Amino acid sequence: MLKKKIQIRRLTVGTIFKLVSVGFLLSIGPFVVLMGVLSLFGFSTVTVDDQAVTGLSGLVTSLFLAVPLWLVFTFVFGSFISLGLWLFSRFKPFVIYYYEYERSPVGWVDKGNPTAP
Repeated sequence: MLKKKIQIRRLTVGTIFKLVSVGFLLSIGPFVVLMGVLSLFGFSTVTVDDQAVTGLSGLVTSLFLAVPLWLVFTFVFGSFISLGLWLFSRFKPFVIYYYEYERSPVGWVDKGNPTAP
C-alpha cells in the first residue's frame, strides 16, 4: 500500500461524527453482545434499575441498551472532539496520512499494489 498525505484546514462535523460513530459501533457493539451472552449463561453483567437481568431477557435487554448507549457516546464524544479539532484548526492545519483505494468490479483494490486482495 502506498501511504499518501494531505494537508487540510479542518474536518467537517459530519466526517468527525461518522468516524466516531463507526468507531463506537464496532467497539461497543461486540462488547454489548459479549455481556448479553454472559448474561444468558447466568452472569450478572446486565442491570436495569439496580436489578440484574439474566437469561434470555438479559441478552435481549443488552441488545436494546446498545443503541441508546452508542448514540449517547457518539453525540457526547463527537461534540467534544469536533470542538477540540475546531479550536486546533484555528492555529495550524492538519496533516492526514491515508492509503488510496479504488473501486473495481471485484471489490476495493489498492492502487499502489493492484495484486493485493
